[in-house]
Amino acid sequence: MSAKSLILNNKLLGQLMFLVLFVLSLLFYLERTCFVDPCYAVFNLLYYHDYVIEAGRIAAVLPQSLALVAIKLHLPLKAILMVYSFSFVLLYYLIYLLIAYGFKLDRLALAVPLVLLLGVKYSFFWISTETHQALVYTILFYAFLTWSMRFKPGALFWIIRLAVATAILFLCFYSHPVSMFTVLFVLGFFVIDNKLWFKPEGYLLGVIIVALALFKFLTSSSGYESFFFKGFGEFFERIGVVSYSESYKFLKTHALGVYFFSLLLFLATTAWYIMMKQYLKLAYYLVFMVLFSLVLFTTFNIWYYPFIQEKNLMGLNILLLIPFLKDVIFPGEKKKLILQVILVLVFFAGVFRVADASRFYKNREAYISNLVKTVRKYPEKKFILAESMVDRNQVNVYWGFAPETLILSSLEGPDSSVSMYINDTYGKIEAGINFNDPMLYICAPWAKNLDVRRLDKRYFNLDNSTYRVLTDQDLLQGKDVVVYTNTFDDRTYHSGNDSCRTDSSGNTWFETGSEFSPGFYGLLAGITKNPAIMITATVRVYPMESLNPKWLTLVISKEQKNVVLEYYIAGVQPADSLKLRQWNTITVSGIVRSTDPANLLKVYLWNPEKKRLGMDDFRISYRALTH
Repeated sequence: MSAKSLILNNKLLGQLMFLVLFVLSLLFYLERTCFVDPCYAVFNLLYYHDYVIEAGRIAAVLPQSLALVAIKLHLPLKAILMVYSFSFVLLYYLIYLLIAYGFKLDRLALAVPLVLLLGVKYSFFWISTETHQALVYTILFYAFLTWSMRFKPGALFWIIRLAVATAILFLCFYSHPVSMFTVLFVLGFFVIDNKLWFKPEGYLLGVIIVALALFKFLTSSSGYESFFFKGFGEFFERIGVVSYSESYKFLKTHALGVYFFSLLLFLATTAWYIMMKQYLKLAYYLVFMVLFSLVLFTTFNIWYYPFIQEKNLMGLNILLLIPFLKDVIFPGEKKKLILQVILVLVFFAGVFRVADASRFYKNREAYISNLVKTVRKYPEKKFILAESMVDRNQVNVYWGFAPETLILSSLEGPDSSVSMYINDTYGKIEAGINFNDPMLYICAPWAKNLDVRRLDKRYFNLDNSTYRVLTDQDLLQGKDVVVYTNTFDDRTYHSGNDSCRTDSSGNTWFETGSEFSPGFYGLLAGITKNPAIMITATVRVYPMESLNPKWLTLVISKEQKNVVLEYYIAGVQPADSLKLRQWNTITVSGIVRSTDPANLLKVYLWNPEKKRLGMDDFRISYRALTH
């Protein structure tokens, strides 16, 4: 079969797309399962050996079935992760087969693989998000309505149509609340397309959708679901400042990048409706697109990571794909081929974006694995880390770190298990917790008291280990490297109006009244190639007049283009111990990370009151971090 025949054959094209998705799910199985939410989901399956329902989304447990079977068959941990990554694509593939071969809507069936990659890069790896399932179920809902038009007239078939459609709506609503808008759109589109103004089914289904939405809204007073409904409920309050919405900014910034083909489909569909003079559809399409976009912008108005932003905006894919695949069809083989090539480009552009995004996830895994190797020198298997000890650019999201480190470390076998919990502001551990309890397992901010004995010993072994609270010093390696010293012994040294003085004992020191002292000002790459270092600076100060001790500080600052990227300050401790006309020591230290050769390092004494003081024995050094 020629490439031309393959592209024009929707069923074969869909099979090819899913073959690629299956390969990607296995090729990137670690990246898709050892990352925050998916990793936490896998951990729960291994811990409870049962379906785990989050936020009341009971329909979202379907992809867990294969993983649970794999666990009951005692398959290796690596195989379980592969099965879990694979199972989501398998679910979507089964729905594709039903639409393409059962309903015989092969062109519409292409929306299933396309909805997973249109406007997607990083969120391809966030497999456990229920948004993907809700959108695929929305396509199934529309496909069933279209196929059911072939039913024979009669009360029995009318009841069957209504019952099956309602069941699919339950799948949608109990996957993710965004489906409220996507199913409303396809229902309205279906009614307009088939001119069902005087048929009751559309109105009954509309009532069911509204009833489900109200029920979810009224029963989701707390938890994750309530966050979505809270944003929707504040629509009119936020609409006036929609230009400040982070999701709007994200879409605008990436309009010609990740969302290039999304924009292309939108323009092509709009032009088609104008050309075909289908003004009712055009009005419905544009109004719903604008209103739904505003709902998304006002609901998700705060800053999120790219993988979350992409997921939040994925609902728009339904509005883009359903009308395009249903209506934009040119007569003639040549024009059909052009449209099909566009769909192929949409899909494979998504594949290339996913391959590009995989580098971030691979680097993240390598970083975590290196950190695991670092702590293996200790007898404990469970560790508490401070937020400052972890590279935010690598880890990205902290709360899932404990199950992530546990699963990644256990791939070698249960006896290699290690788990690290990051004690940050969000997941702060309460005072009084017994770190010496060998049965304690701290998994997540809302699961801080799990039982080690319940861990499946075929995969994890944290037995007989207490928690070790790590300090910055525990992660250092190598010798202390001095990068700057200044004892101000050169009596001719001066800086502006400041200069050296010698006291009665013969000691030479520097007298200054400037805001910024002498110190280190240069490129980080000029002193080390290590991606992470612990910098320590000390200086002695001699206040010659009264000053506010809280203002006199020693500063470590990483900057680029006058933007401060990392910042550490310290003064005399405690502040009220600063002695006038006596020598006092100030020490500051902090972890600085840099892989950008343009990053500047500044270490100096900050004297914002510009009071006269002396300084001596200024020393700056660093030690490398092991991760």
